[in-house]
Amino acid sequence: MRNIKYVLIVTILFFVISSCHKKGVAPSTASKVDTDAILHSVKLMSPPQYVSTSVVGDTLEMIYYENVRLSISDAGFTYSYAIHLIEDFSNTSLYKVNYITYDQAGNINYDYVDDNLNDVSAKSIKDTTIAGVASKIITVQRPFIFKKHYATNQAAVMGQDSIDAVTTQNMNFHSYVYFEKTYPATSQGTNLYYVKQQ
Repeated sequence: MRNIKYVLIVTILFFVISSCHKKGVAPSTASKVDTDAILHSVKLMSPPQYVSTSVVGDTLEMIYYENVRLSISDAGFTYSYAIHLIEDFSNTSLYKVNYITYDQAGNINYDYVDDNLNDVSAKSIKDTTIAGVASKIITVQRPFIFKKHYATNQAAVMGQDSIDAVTTQNMNFHSYVYFEKTYPATSQGTNLYYVKQQ
């Protein structure tokens, strides 16, 4: 009889406990916040960009003066092997035109620019605070010298006139951080204007 009471109590408790669970509530599916990716995220600030055009003999010279700012947390800046900045000229008149840039040693690079800002001297770095987070502002200012050769001086002048007739074009920047892995890239577009030099 004692055993029956015990079995009865255990059975009743089992049914009470099993009937008390909530119905229709799924386990938590909230995703975790990737603080590592947030620390290594880059914000781009690109004002309108300008290209100065001129003709020398049979060559149309277009000097693009890059002027871009990036912000990144101090931790992301400190713990990064490379902070990349990539220019996308594919929707502009500069696309597929040969160009030269200068590296930090003053050497000329043909159709190449170093996108790892750790290796670029044409930049400044400033400490700031953004939304309460200690951060760095990296300002990159460097020239790209594009040259397009024509058969004659007159053809080069006509090429300049056709480019300067363009009201505005859009170019894009992409930036990402590498530190033991590649973090998601940030992109931003901006207007590109051509200014004719007399």
